[in-house]
Amino acid sequence: MPFLMRAYICPVFALIICLALTACFSPVSLPPTVEPPLPTPTPQVEPVTLTWSFWGDPWEVEINERVIRVFERENPQIKIETFHRPWNDYFIDLRAKFDQGEPVPDVLFWAQAPIDISKGYFLNIAPLIEAENYDLEDFYPGLMVHFKTGADTIYGFPRDSDTKVIFFNKRLFNRADVPLPQPGWTWADLRATALALKEAGVTDYSFAYEVNYWWMIYMWQNDIQVFDDKLFPTRTFLGEPEAAEAIQYFADLTNVDQVTPPYETLRSSEEIARLFKEQKLAMAFGNHALVPAFSQIDTFDWDVVGLPQGKRRGNLATGAGYVISARTEHPEEAWTFLKFLASPKGQAIFTESGLAVPARRSVAESEIFMKPGARYKVKAFLDEVEIGEANPAFPGANDIIDLMNNQVLPPVWRGEQDAASAIQAALPQIEQILETNQPPER
Repeated sequence: MPFLMRAYICPVFALIICLALTACFSPVSLPPTVEPPLPTPTPQVEPVTLTWSFWGDPWEVEINERVIRVFERENPQIKIETFHRPWNDYFIDLRAKFDQGEPVPDVLFWAQAPIDISKGYFLNIAPLIEAENYDLEDFYPGLMVHFKTGADTIYGFPRDSDTKVIFFNKRLFNRADVPLPQPGWTWADLRATALALKEAGVTDYSFAYEVNYWWMIYMWQNDIQVFDDKLFPTRTFLGEPEAAEAIQYFADLTNVDQVTPPYETLRSSEEIARLFKEQKLAMAFGNHALVPAFSQIDTFDWDVVGLPQGKRRGNLATGAGYVISARTEHPEEAWTFLKFLASPKGQAIFTESGLAVPARRSVAESEIFMKPGARYKVKAFLDEVEIGEANPAFPGANDIIDLMNNQVLPPVWRGEQDAASAIQAALPQIEQILETNQPPER
């Protein structure tokens, strides 16, 4: 093709290309722009506030505050406020609020719940348990007695067990050349051991037990129940010979064998603990709450063993637990919090403190409680929980216990009166208390 022809065609082609490109990038007619609607703001939902009540010393309060922090982090829709009172005021204050119709906490830490269940204080959570198929098998059965008061009623969950053991000073035993207490030991073994320690002269006292409340355990060990039913009794067995025999055995350790401190000392668990820490006592009756304090001892080694048995083994498997107020305005949120408190996680936080034996087997058998390398036989507590039973808890129970603690048994513990005559003299009054507090037809 001639050069001029090529030169002519190129500008034309370029013009065509330019026009085509211009067409490609020309503005296109679009429909009017429609602004998308602004999102509807999500309303800020205020968290539901629950009140949780409990007693306890500053250390226990600190543990409960830790529980709250974990719960609120996992449940931001619920806020927990606290109602705290010392033990001596706690039940007086809260029962007054219930009885006078005043506002009460939504979730409560409570002991001897059956005494107040009949007053309508607490919510029956059995329908909630059934709706969720909530598993109760992990709780030690003896600890559910105070909460599962009927076939279709459950009012709460246990937190811990107040199971008792004997703490003993291994250094004093070794100095006295006396064999250490062993599982399965008996009342006879206890007395022989205490007398041997006394003979060796290594300490002021061989053994200390608590005189108030726990005398029922000694009766159980002598194969006698205090009442025919722990929740709905119609009669007492305090007049049976085995009841007096149990009390007399322990009183004689003080007044005959003189291996045990006097009555005034035995009224105080704190005083018993002090004597043990100062090595003025070789064997001390007590619960797991003593472990944190005793773990700080660096002057001697100690260990624990189960309670000695009389005619049979016997111990306590009762502790406080958590209930929901029947008057709560937030039952769903209260149920959520209750489940957390009783959950393995909730119990693990409390168990880690070393204050108590947990109510759940899974937590009790975990390293949190069993503590590999512990200086004492942790399993002794669990063995005792398995054989433990609940304290009597019914309207009038505390009246009878107070009568025994303050009037009937002190002369026996002091050696001023024998157990049989002291108990027999009080039987009419005890039976009257039972009669007065009989429930309506169940």
